[in-house]
Amino acid sequence: MKQFRARLIFISILFGLGSLAIIARLFTIQVLESKRYVERSKDQTQQRLILTANRGNILDRNSLKLATSIETDYSLKSQMVGIKLSNEKKPVKRVYRLGEIGGSILGYIGADGYGLGGAEFLFDNYLRGEDGWIILQKDGRNHKYRKIGLPVKEPRKGYDVVLTIDSKIQKIVHAALKKTVTALNAKGGMCIVMDPNTGKVFAMANEPSFDPNYASRYPLNQRKNKCISYVYEPGSTFKLVTAAAALQEQYFKEDDLLYGDNGVFRIYDQMIRDHSPFGYLTFSKALSYSSNVCFAKIASEIGNKTMFDYIRDFGFGTKTGIDLPGEEIGIVHPVRSWSGRTLVTVAIGQEISSTLLQMVLPFAAVANGGILINPRICEKVIDNKGNIVDSAECKMVRRVLSEQVAARLRIMLRDVVDNGTGKNARIEGISVAGKTGTSQKPDSGTYSKTRNWSSFIGFAPVENPLLLCGVVIDEPAGGEMGGAVAAPVFRDIITQIISHPDLEFAQKILQKKSVPVPHENRYQNLPVLCGKTRNEAKAQLDSMDIDYEFLGNGNRIVFHLPTDGYFVGKNEKLILYTDTQITDDSRQTRMPDCVGKDLRDAINIISIGGFKPFVIGCGTVKKQMPAEGTVVRSAEICTLYCSFES
Repeated sequence: MKQFRARLIFISILFGLGSLAIIARLFTIQVLESKRYVERSKDQTQQRLILTANRGNILDRNSLKLATSIETDYSLKSQMVGIKLSNEKKPVKRVYRLGEIGGSILGYIGADGYGLGGAEFLFDNYLRGEDGWIILQKDGRNHKYRKIGLPVKEPRKGYDVVLTIDSKIQKIVHAALKKTVTALNAKGGMCIVMDPNTGKVFAMANEPSFDPNYASRYPLNQRKNKCISYVYEPGSTFKLVTAAAALQEQYFKEDDLLYGDNGVFRIYDQMIRDHSPFGYLTFSKALSYSSNVCFAKIASEIGNKTMFDYIRDFGFGTKTGIDLPGEEIGIVHPVRSWSGRTLVTVAIGQEISSTLLQMVLPFAAVANGGILINPRICEKVIDNKGNIVDSAECKMVRRVLSEQVAARLRIMLRDVVDNGTGKNARIEGISVAGKTGTSQKPDSGTYSKTRNWSSFIGFAPVENPLLLCGVVIDEPAGGEMGGAVAAPVFRDIITQIISHPDLEFAQKILQKKSVPVPHENRYQNLPVLCGKTRNEAKAQLDSMDIDYEFLGNGNRIVFHLPTDGYFVGKNEKLILYTDTQITDDSRQTRMPDCVGKDLRDAINIISIGGFKPFVIGCGTVKKQMPAEGTVVRSAEICTLYCSFES
């Protein structure tokens, strides 16, 4: 009996402990850890589904959609109640309306919906919006459906980004660039069209381009925007910077004479050559004909420090600040690392590298009156209610030139197109200014003779610049020069833009064509005077209200500064040289003193004295032959040795 009672007690205790354990466990589950188990229950019967926000649109300046998104399966919440949903969620579909025409500017998105490259990447925070979510009910077969009463957070659609790009201009640029690259069997090409006054970029194209609708089919290098991420040696287009420094610092004026050394300039046992042999050229004509020799001499007068300061002031070696990713800063070596020939080679666009965008900005500064500006590609950002949440204003970086110097450079660049290497950029009825460039590619420590970059950068109209266009053709077949390759592309693009019925530029040009501008009032185009008599020249110049002075005692004009076709200011004096009359008692005379004088003054002194100057080098005269005071016959040659010998 005692044994039975002991067993009963043991069993009772055992059941009691078991009951306590169960009660304790139930207490723990239902009270102490109730939240955790509620969540586990929800995980088994409910599922949170992320509702991807529709990406905002990218628009051009006329509100045409360049990039837009197709709505996903979970965009319409009111239609989801009680409807079974697939276990798989489809990614957002992004559509690019222009295809390859705008690929490098717009960029593309990845599989996760984040922007990769171009405007898609830079404005991703605005475009992506804010994702929402819904709670789906799951049944025993794991089917998901929307149930009334379950919480939901609606996604917020991304904001729209309005670019300064004009889709019509972008199409024109892309077509012209692609046609030229194909026709010349070139490696590629780049082009930028912008407003030089505000910095707004109307078009930016690369060739070959890529279609962002199928971005994965193209190599990464082809998806880059080469206008800002590809550096090249600009060649003769960089002579604008050299010319600007020479004019602004008053080292040279447009009519100053330079000797072209017949196209060969020696420096440190190396040769700088011109595409044609030149003799004497005025400073302005040296730019028009793109004389490397003359610009090497100009740079020698400017000096290392001043030249470097202007290079930096014009923005080389720094980012332009455009709203696009992947921009390169270019290559500008500090003065301390310059060799003996760096100054003259930099002056003609070698030993320095820049992006195309960096190179067009000095031309914009000349066009707008001397202000370096920040280029911009974003006009504004608009929220879903139409409110502007962000906008980009025109930003001036610094003044790099005076208005007067900028006006003089516009006239010089116009002569490049009218009479110089840029003749293929001329447009009937519209004044065009610009500069050609042909830069050989580096090749094993030297420069290639067959591979080059051919370029042209210009603006129109000269009186009131509205359009600036820069074109670079990479390795055209046959190594064609910029005037033959890139200038026609510029002409075709600007002509099509101006003549397009849906663009406003033709109307603006016609409205302002008759409006005089300050630099037009100050300057007049000189007629042909050489060969005319004193009286004929006097009558013509008096009728034009141009101040003048005769030098020499002859009756016929043999030379004048500035030369015909150039511009003379209202307050400037035209110097006319006449043929010297030699009498019996004046056949022998003493040679004047030219040592220590500026080359231009020395040439004038020699010419007035009835002698013929022959120049070696440039700058200040250090020696002359025959020497001062030597009795010589009139019309004899006087050799002038200058401070910087070629």
